[in-house]
Amino acid sequence: MKTDSTAQRHRLKSHQSSKTLNPTPPNVLRVISLEALTDENSESDSESDTESESDAETGTRVIEDCRRKKLAPSICKGKLELRLDEYGRSLIQCQFRTNTNRSHLILRTLDEFDLPYLRALLENDSPKLHEIEELARQFGYGPRAPCSFTASPSAQKELCPHWHRLGTGKLARGVLQRPQNNCETKFDIYTPYDLVDCPRIVIICRNPHSHRDPHPVKTPPPLLEIFRTLLLELDWKLADMTPRKLMLDSGFIGSLRRALGWSRPFDPPLAALHPSLGNLDHVRRYIDELRCFLFPDGTGFEGAKLLAAQHRELPEDEQYVRCAETHTIEDGKTFQLVICMLKSMSDFLMRAKTLSLDTAFRRLNGKWQEFEMETWELKHMKSFTTSQSAQAHLILFTRIFEIAAADTGIPCRFRHIHGKGFELWITDSHKGQALGAGMFCERLSATLGDVYCPMEPTKLLRLLDPYEHLRRFLRFCTVHYKRNINELKPYTTQKVRNPMLSLSSSQVHPNLEGAFAMIEGGGRKAKAWLKDKRIGSKFALPAIYQPASLIPLELWKSAPSTTNGNEQAHRNINRDGVNLTILGGIMRGMQYDARAMEALQLHSTQGIYIRDQTATHFRRLQRSLNRHGEIH
Repeated sequence: MKTDSTAQRHRLKSHQSSKTLNPTPPNVLRVISLEALTDENSESDSESDTESESDAETGTRVIEDCRRKKLAPSICKGKLELRLDEYGRSLIQCQFRTNTNRSHLILRTLDEFDLPYLRALLENDSPKLHEIEELARQFGYGPRAPCSFTASPSAQKELCPHWHRLGTGKLARGVLQRPQNNCETKFDIYTPYDLVDCPRIVIICRNPHSHRDPHPVKTPPPLLEIFRTLLLELDWKLADMTPRKLMLDSGFIGSLRRALGWSRPFDPPLAALHPSLGNLDHVRRYIDELRCFLFPDGTGFEGAKLLAAQHRELPEDEQYVRCAETHTIEDGKTFQLVICMLKSMSDFLMRAKTLSLDTAFRRLNGKWQEFEMETWELKHMKSFTTSQSAQAHLILFTRIFEIAAADTGIPCRFRHIHGKGFELWITDSHKGQALGAGMFCERLSATLGDVYCPMEPTKLLRLLDPYEHLRRFLRFCTVHYKRNINELKPYTTQKVRNPMLSLSSSQVHPNLEGAFAMIEGGGRKAKAWLKDKRIGSKFALPAIYQPASLIPLELWKSAPSTTNGNEQAHRNINRDGVNLTILGGIMRGMQYDARAMEALQLHSTQGIYIRDQTATHFRRLQRSLNRHGEIH
């Protein structure tokens, strides 16, 4: 047996910070504060003197935490005053605030505060302050009550979170200090020469501690290793993991149960592994540490670019993130684009006749939007973009179909251009999306030569502009169309909205000009709505009124009239999480799309459908009619 290698006997002292008021004399304390203020905020001596005068006048002492951000260089020197508004309600207002200068502070909701104390504090009424604070002290609270706040040295706190009345009369936050005590506790540590033959270490503690036990704010390494192992099992889920999501993750909780041998009916809290894990910020730091390890380029666009590069090294059937690019559009603006699509999804896309397009905004946080293309069988071909302009959509469509064509060997074709291919696209009323689709068709037909349009034999396809292309294949979602009209209810009458609704039809309108006249005379909002449909968005009227379109009537009626499939797909995938980072959205989307493709494969090979009822046109219409009857 041998003692610890550094010494035969160690005297180990436990330290703990506790809150005590700084005994430094007021004038010395003020000098220290002014030096810190000059260093931190680069203020001049004259400004510091002004602060000192204001400090002496109000009787308050504000000591700032060293980690606090620097204050703005220009700080208002005005006094705060307690006033009454015209209704007799109290408010706190800067003395320099006026009707013409509203940049100064004003606080109105003071109903829950002790107004006499606020007035005494702002007016530095020492007798009144003493009376109120002494009364509060008798009940165990207030700035004169004893404080028992303590913090571990590892917390790196300098100030007590509570305000106290110093002996000098100043109101200040207490300064944390290490207690000066001579702890007589000694530890004897005995370590065997051969830990393999004798895997035990003996620790003998002598004499009681002269202080309270330290807070268990640090996770012991063996328990931390268990916690990190459980976190690493989450793998890609760490991209958007938070402490709250962690406690709701059934896989993690199941692993935690097994690690703890937990048999109680309720799930174990993280603190069951160690009390330090009861601090969610502490847990968040461990999550962030492992997230940086798993995703060295972060969970933003740079992380998506790294993931795209990694997927290019995978077998073709497993590649999902096909590109993560930055493009420059009009006026030198840039936007970012991420396209996610399996090779099997490319085949569904290029063999489809009808597509419905939609954009979702809840899936990702920040500037990102989720763009989705849906066929009848598949609802999950998605991309992520940071721009909704027509130029951005042109690049988006170009890159999607370049990738799909490379996967399948099938070029992108439209029925009105190539005689086969896409017959009809359904979108909402987004102008950038529609115009981008028209510009994409314009680019496809630019190299055709002298090929005339089969729908208008007098026009060359290569000379058609984007709006003329849209007349041949674009249709608006009727649900979006009606919803946008209903939003005009506060500004229009039902008599005006009825002609608007009548324009959405596959039949010739009995009095089209009369409907236009009724809308034109329906007020400013109605007039602007009609102008947008006829002039601002030239493709809008043909997209809702089939006689103004060049889409054959049989195609118009056979295609879906709404983008409800996209909306359902958004709802399904949003159940996996919303407000995600771009990397988290990609990873969750990849898992969702993989499940969807497996379901399609299972149906085609084994005849097993995901529901008892097959999603036929009849089934969907039946459910729609049933819901319509329940509503009315």
